Amino acid sequence: MLLSGLSLGAMVFGGIYYVRSLQVQSVTVHALTQAQLKAWGGTEAVRQYLFQLGATDAAKLSANQTVSFAGVSGISATVTDVLAADSVNCGGGTRVGFNITGSSGGANALLAATFCAKGSPGGGGTGSRGAAVNIKGNLDLSGDLSVIGDANSKIVVDGKVTGAGSLAGISNLYASGDISLGGSTSIETLFSEGNIALSGSGSYSNVQAMGNIGLTGGVSAGSLKANGTVTLDSNAVTDLSAIGNVRLGSSATIATLKTKGSVVASNSLITGSALVQGNYEEQVAGTVNSGSYGGSLTVQTWNTGVKLNRVPGLSVAITALTASTISVPTFDAYAYQSSANYAFDQVGNDIKVTVKNVSSIPDGTYFLVRSGATQDYVCSSNSYSAASCPAKICNGYSEYNSCFSYSAGKWTLAGTTMAPGIVWFKGDFEAGQGTYYNSWLATGNITTGGNNVSYAANYAGYSQLCTNSSFPNLAPKNFCKAGSSTLLTVGAGNIAFGAGGQVGNNYSGGKITLSASNHVYGDVLAGDILETGGSTTVHGYISAARIGNNAGSSKLGASTKIDLSNLPSSFKPGETAVTPAAANSATLLWSRYR
Repeated sequence: MLLSGLSLGAMVFGGIYYVRSLQVQSVTVHALTQAQLKAWGGTEAVRQYLFQLGATDAAKLSANQTVSFAGVSGISATVTDVLAADSVNCGGGTRVGFNITGSSGGANALLAATFCAKGSPGGGGTGSRGAAVNIKGNLDLSGDLSVIGDANSKIVVDGKVTGAGSLAGISNLYASGDISLGGSTSIETLFSEGNIALSGSGSYSNVQAMGNIGLTGGVSAGSLKANGTVTLDSNAVTDLSAIGNVRLGSSATIATLKTKGSVVASNSLITGSALVQGNYEEQVAGTVNSGSYGGSLTVQTWNTGVKLNRVPGLSVAITALTASTISVPTFDAYAYQSSANYAFDQVGNDIKVTVKNVSSIPDGTYFLVRSGATQDYVCSSNSYSAASCPAKICNGYSEYNSCFSYSAGKWTLAGTTMAPGIVWFKGDFEAGQGTYYNSWLATGNITTGGNNVSYAANYAGYSQLCTNSSFPNLAPKNFCKAGSSTLLTVGAGNIAFGAGGQVGNNYSGGKITLSASNHVYGDVLAGDILETGGSTTVHGYISAARIGNNAGSSKLGASTKIDLSNLPSSFKPGETAVTPAAANSATLLWSRYR
């Protein structure tokens, strides 16, 4: 963290300002030394920096983080504590504590200062319903992908699409790059801003490319339209329209054909009409039922089946295809931190959990105690006592097993179930075996183990969140209103898994890997890339934003099913936006010499 330098004069004025403020508050202030003035100057510099950050970015600071003051000597500072969404002292903003040291002529003044930073840039995730699959970057459809429960399901890829598996239940596939598909595929509409190559045994109603189109194998299509060329083997097409040239292979069958270019056919059959602005050549025994051409006609002398009339200067009207605006996905776990009921961070050798909006647990930051038969209690100290530990928040495989472990920046969950609500992790996260009614958010990468079943908070509904049989006293209050039996929905509650975090210009993590046998009830939002394997069923939307630096591209492999049928009314796929932007502010809450 680098703070811009302040002149000595500015520091003096800053010192006078704070001294006067403290005098008004009847706080005893010792004689101002040069060291004290430097400490107060550093205090004002920190305040201005927090003003620029606002609450959301200030929450990304961490304890023991050092501060450097560019161009200024005799001032140093260290972050002592950070509490996001502090409703007690900061009106829902982020409370940040610093130790600020001023040094001059061998004398030191240590000032402990606590600030309140407010304001948010907004954003964080998708704001409204859109494509069931939204991928930034290339997408590999090597496995079987099916979408059920939505007759208008759409896949949007801001990149290339390749695949050789089975695709079913997809209404629309749009790609900014080339599309190359094989295998057994059934898609109503394909659109590419580049080229399209189709093979295997696919069936398509409408294929459109701003580049070229090529069909081979047993592919059939209702309509083809290309700004470039079209090439068919022995394929059947109802309507073909191309601005470029057309090449028809043996036994290719077309009902109607239009082109602003020329046609070369080899034993092909046009059962309706053909309008060819350029030349028409039939190399073998193909036929054309009727139509016109504007250039030349070349056929075998014995072939009388090409019934075309020459119209000099023939102009064939074809409107060029144009690109649509693509909605680009995004995800930043830090933007959702203030919505979390449980936010996990490793501080030194201790696991700290910031609890917010949970009945029976006062808001605050706790130690996660894991000892003997007292596993996974949140406590005000790092050892268990009934008086200092208000609740147990997760059930392990036994009373002697913890649900959580942390190693080398990665959190691992392994248990049976956890107190419901939104759970946030700083770092990577692996969701292991168990059934959970939680929305999982992590600033790093996310992987799932076998037999993990996760219900996003909104998907889980009122009974599992507000009257959960395993944790009846730990209802998340941001979802459960006293005296009401209706779930209060939160944007983050539509997310089952969300990975990746933005700090300044650096993006961390963002890769989600769903493997083995997973049932995911909610949206899956990868800030970078998404991979599926094994038998994976997602009851929600999936997206990958390609913001991070993970190797490779998104891949839907093995058997992946997106099931959008029978969704509960409390769950709104795609509606995962956080709160809108708010103006920034930063104030000094309290300070004292140490």
